Amino acid sequence: MVDIIRAREDDWSLVREIRLRSLSTDPDAFGQSWERESTYDDDAWTTRVQDAAWFLALENEQPVAVVASRHEADSPDNERELQAMWVTPNARKSGIAQKLAEAVCSWANEDGADTVTLYVGPENTSARKTYEALGFADTGDRWEVEADDPRSSWIKMSRSV
Repeated sequence: MVDIIRAREDDWSLVREIRLRSLSTDPDAFGQSWERESTYDDDAWTTRVQDAAWFLALENEQPVAVVASRHEADSPDNERELQAMWVTPNARKSGIAQKLAEAVCSWANEDGADTVTLYVGPENTSARKTYEALGFADTGDRWEVEADDPRSSWIKMSRSV
C-alpha cells in the first residue's frame, strides 16, 4: 500500500533521494539537471522543503513518487503551481499520480488558490496525457525556456480546484 505524506523539514533526505532519482531516470522531463541538483548541500534541500509543499508517495517507507507545489512570485494570487511530479517507472499507471495531484489541489485550495497550473515540455507527451487525465487542460500559454528553440517552449496547463 502506498501512503501520501506532506514532506516536512526533517524529510528533506527523502525528497532529495526521489528528486535525484527522477532527474537521473528521466533527465529530459524537467527544467533542471541531476548534475546541478546533486551538488546541493543538506541546507539547500532543507530550504527547498520549507519553501514549497512537497508530497511523497511512500511504499514500505521508501519514496516511489514526488510532487511539489508553491505560489510563484510572478503568478496571480489565485494560482499555485504543480512542479517536479515524478513516479518511479514500476509504480506508474497505479493511481499514484492521481493521489499526488489531489494532494496538491487540496493543499492549494487550503492555501487560498482556486487554480493549479503546471508546465510540461512539448515533447513529453506521456506526461501531458497523464496531466490531461488528471483534469488539466492546455491554457494556450507557453513558457519560452530558451529563445528560438521550439523544444523549450513549455506548455502551461491548468485545473480548477
